[in-house]
Amino acid sequence: MTTLAAVLDELTPDEGAFAIEAPPAWSQGRTLYGGITAALMYEAVRRGSSDLAPLRSAQFTFVGPAAGRLRFCSSLLRRGRSSTLMAADAVNDAGHVARALFAFGATRESKVKHNFLPKPDVPAPDAVASFRKEGGDAPRGFWNNFETRLASGGRLLDANAKRPEFAVWTRFLDVGGGADPTTALLALADCLPPAAMVLFPEFGPISTMTWTVDIAHIPQRLDGWFLLWAASEQAGDGYSLQNMAMWDGAGALIATGRQTIAIFV
Repeated sequence: MTTLAAVLDELTPDEGAFAIEAPPAWSQGRTLYGGITAALMYEAVRRGSSDLAPLRSAQFTFVGPAAGRLRFCSSLLRRGRSSTLMAADAVNDAGHVARALFAFGATRESKVKHNFLPKPDVPAPDAVASFRKEGGDAPRGFWNNFETRLASGGRLLDANAKRPEFAVWTRFLDVGGGADPTTALLALADCLPPAAMVLFPEFGPISTMTWTVDIAHIPQRLDGWFLLWAASEQAGDGYSLQNMAMWDGAGALIATGRQTIAIFV
């Protein structure tokens, strides 16, 4: 295991951009998993820009394997009185790895306030079993940086599951001191496998193509339990359309998201 903070310490300035060698401990096969790629892209934007308001929304397109030496470049698209739009690209020697758009917005007074997406009523983390193999029996890769507990829904390759859906209590094993909360949020929010894998007849390759994440609230700390929910709403022709949400332990909505996932099963 390598802490998130230790990975971020390896991200260094590189001729107007930021660069890092893809950390093997956060890999998924021949690439980094999408969440850490997104987190590194955001971190590069954050370090290269000043006076950014809180992140409200981000859109990621994963173009190619994030491997080898990765370089992150960003550019300002527009800065208004309360919002800023930034674009970012991640590249390696083979070409484009990912492209992102970040929307930042300052907090302001509003007469409109509601929440129609409450946290599901599920058991506490200490009352449910592990979602995946842990410890010495766990496969190598990025999952070894997280602890997961299945709160509701199906496990992977669950022939008896009614729907391709799960809610999983999730936390960093060690986020590491000094990690930016928004950076950590992005790394955590995409650490679970696609919900469509609940109804896979057998294990097979998958690849997240796009991820949109909308942020309702940024916690000050990311070292506790968070409930991650995902449901595949439709799958066919080798793709799955997935809806996602994230709550903290007290029930506050943290973020929502959508993904398009390529399936090779």
